[in-house]
Amino acid sequence: MYGICSLLRKAARYYPDRTALADPSGAVSYAEFEDRTNRLANSLIALGLGKGSRIGFVCDNCNEFSVMWFAAQKAGIVTVLLNYRMTREELSRDVRRAGCRALFYAPKWRDIILGRDTSGSGVEHQITFGGVAPNGHLCLDELTASGSPEPPGVDICETDWSTILYTSGSTGLSKGVIRTQRMIYDYAMQMAAEHEFYKTEHISILSHSPLFHTGGLSMLLKSVALCGTYVGVNGVEPDVYAELIRKYSVTQLFLVPPVNIMRLYNDESFRRQSFGSVNFIWATGGKLSTEYVQAMQELFPGVRIKTSYGGTEFCAACSMSLYFTRELLEQQPDIVDSAGWIGQFIDVRIVRDDGTEAAPGEPGELLVSSPFVMLGYLDDPGETGKVLHDGWYSTGDVFRIDERGLFFFLDRKSAMIKTGGENVYPNEVESVLREHPDIVDCAVVGLPDPKWGEAVAAAVVPNSDSLDLRKVVAYTRQKLAGFKKPLYYTVLPDLPRMGSGKIDRRALLDEAKYRFTGIDEICREL
Repeated sequence: MYGICSLLRKAARYYPDRTALADPSGAVSYAEFEDRTNRLANSLIALGLGKGSRIGFVCDNCNEFSVMWFAAQKAGIVTVLLNYRMTREELSRDVRRAGCRALFYAPKWRDIILGRDTSGSGVEHQITFGGVAPNGHLCLDELTASGSPEPPGVDICETDWSTILYTSGSTGLSKGVIRTQRMIYDYAMQMAAEHEFYKTEHISILSHSPLFHTGGLSMLLKSVALCGTYVGVNGVEPDVYAELIRKYSVTQLFLVPPVNIMRLYNDESFRRQSFGSVNFIWATGGKLSTEYVQAMQELFPGVRIKTSYGGTEFCAACSMSLYFTRELLEQQPDIVDSAGWIGQFIDVRIVRDDGTEAAPGEPGELLVSSPFVMLGYLDDPGETGKVLHDGWYSTGDVFRIDERGLFFFLDRKSAMIKTGGENVYPNEVESVLREHPDIVDCAVVGLPDPKWGEAVAAAVVPNSDSLDLRKVVAYTRQKLAGFKKPLYYTVLPDLPRMGSGKIDRRALLDEAKYRFTGIDEICREL
């Protein structure tokens, strides 16, 4: 057997009683994991879902997701990981686009599954769990129990498709990213190779990142590659985190985006407790700040902190990474703004708009070359051709590199604000706003403006009810050039985010465009 499933088989052989999977409802040992996936794979094959068939997932983080994903891999079935936050219409569209012959869904999305448009979908089987299945649908437990415990014996090749993940859709309609068995296996092994940096006898990873996204899936793959324990949750709830950290001796936390650390830090009960098992935090999918790092170090003394940069098209955070220590931050405080150094098995370039190499310190688009880069977009050669050329993937992200070889993410090319003939990167303005003591999170967008073309506008999330926007305006006047400072503000309880943790700027504009207030009105009383 080739691929990621060979790693599961090895773990089950050497550590049969070790906990492989856990969620708030219970745990699964490696022996059980191997047995259930063999049985389920054979049952799926018996349903006629042969090698190359596609099964869609509409499911949050739970043990059942992991079992079904590995079972499908053993059967040679391509797993299509769908965003469960989609509307009924969006789900129907993506199921048709992906050519799914089966759907696997969690009970909480039963109404959406039952009510979706099935015309032309081609779905033959619908599988669920957690109670009685609707009429005509199949029960996961029954399928598992009825299957043979022997390995299915499907010939899996490295070029076979493994998984289709969907992009966040930040630049339009979400696109299906094709990953092969080789890409999945190599990526899992690459993350396992990094384990030397924070080596412990046994790892236990707690992750809230959705498994339908590349970051969440990568934590499951990494755990299996290291014969560790993957603990999946949905959301960041301090009491749930405290219980699971203790119960499963969690050694690593995966936080997407990093602002989630404040949900734990601001909980008085959580802050009073000691969690000595946690020795590593991977904080990615958003801006890291000194405040977040300090909160992590206070909650988990001695913890190593990693930030990274990556994307769905090139297997999440495999391109750049950086490990923080208290000493490093004291010596080089600006390093908190960096995406890190180039990772293993990857090459990058920073280029100008004309394709020539950017000079050190000069902003340019990041290009990536790596064995982890996607095969292409599903049934979309036009979009594939726009981003893949001569062995390089065009990320659409603007970076610069400094004299230390550190890479700094400036922003998406598409997010850049053009105001009065000047270019403003929202990320730069957001970094300044996040340093304000009364702001816990923020996002900057460009609003249409008759005078400037676009005007810089900021949505801020306060850390209390006493945020005075007049003080924020005065603060930005001191910290930012005139053309960079926000001319409009809105205060929100939370920022809209995509499943990947990225800020959904389009949704922010749609939801808040009538609630932005100009600084002239804000400062009338100054």
